[in-house]
Amino acid sequence: MAKVTGRRRYNSQPQKVSGVAVSIFRGLIVSLVVSFISIIILSFITLTTESTVLERYMNYVMVAVTMLSIFIGSAYATSKTESKALIIGMAIGCVYVLISVGLGMEIANESITLLTMVNKFAAGIAAGALGGIIGINL
Repeated sequence: MAKVTGRRRYNSQPQKVSGVAVSIFRGLIVSLVVSFISIIILSFITLTTESTVLERYMNYVMVAVTMLSIFIGSAYATSKTESKALIIGMAIGCVYVLISVGLGMEIANESITLLTMVNKFAAGIAAGALGGIIGINL
């Protein structure tokens, strides 16, 4: 009978696991790209149609685009890593909200209330956590 030995294959490379910061950065870039593409598409739709329905609900559409962008970025980042899905997803949500609020305040020259900021952070963290949980299972 042949004896079974636990030999390693020396020509195979171990899988590289990227760090948490790299995963957060990649997910943030994906989120920003998805958001940018969605905003361009919405701008073209708004400019080419005469419908006031889209203009009336533009705030809700932008919230949906933001949540979808955070979700997709978190799912992408956590699908590449094997652990810490909630932490990565929530971090992507927080950083994305900080960037979007900072840009919005700079462009509009308006201040933001504490309640609005807490609401945006809660929604961003929830979308990131959900994206992280879904992404780890992909």
